[in-house]
Amino acid sequence: NNQNYFKINTRLTVLNSLIIKKTTLEKTMAIRMTYITYTPEAHRAIIEGKQNREPVMRALIEDAGGKFIGFYGLIGRPEGDGVVISDFANLSDYMSVVAKTMLSGAISDITTAHCYTGEDVVAASTKAAGMEYKPPTP
Repeated sequence: NNQNYFKINTRLTVLNSLIIKKTTLEKTMAIRMTYITYTPEAHRAIIEGKQNREPVMRALIEDAGGKFIGFYGLIGRPEGDGVVISDFANLSDYMSVVAKTMLSGAISDITTAHCYTGEDVVAASTKAAGMEYKPPTP
């Protein structure tokens, strides 16, 4: 059943319009942009009930040990109906939020983009410079 199928796709992507500065404490955290697509029934319930889902998502993320950064609706974007931006130190804490929302039946698709900073690029490039790798050869 396609309604119960959820695709979790990790992409190294950062929206050009999103600028997040990390403090020293936050450097151990991982900022993620989670794109969600609601089912038609969830859309109907949100619109008819005049629901603001931001407080619900904030509480869920904070309950899981994460930092809530933002929740935005998307119009005309293939990524989904909305994006939740969060910061988690542990992947399992983040995954608990994904699992809880998937089990609700209100979301038909979740895609996660892991964000990185210029500092992260420098650190990764520095580490990569000291590593050995042999590419495949014909």
